[in-house]
Amino acid sequence: MSLRPSATSFCTNTRPVRVLQVLLLLSLLLTVLVPSTTGQLKSVEPYVELRCVCVKTISGIHPSNIQNLEVIRPGAHCAKVEVIATLKNGREICLDPEAPRVKKMIQKLLESDESAV
Repeated sequence: MSLRPSATSFCTNTRPVRVLQVLLLLSLLLTVLVPSTTGQLKSVEPYVELRCVCVKTISGIHPSNIQNLEVIRPGAHCAKVEVIATLKNGREICLDPEAPRVKKMIQKLLESDESAV
């Protein structure tokens, strides 16, 4: 009794197995590459978005409404500077980094960081 399959049984039996192997490898690859959707990524972000975060920007908002200001530099993910403001009510909005009022806020933020060092 031979453990090797005959030429005819090899062609007919391994094709479904080969397809299943490829599908299994693809599904494992996708589970590693696609971030979890359980909602836990807000606090810990092990994945990097490879796209711009800000699609729509506004030119300004009163500084008293802003709790936190985050400036994201251009990189592989996005070719432009992005400014994300977290408001006191918890909402996040994107500000136009070219707007004069936003530039002043960023400048004050940088000045306060330099004085703290």
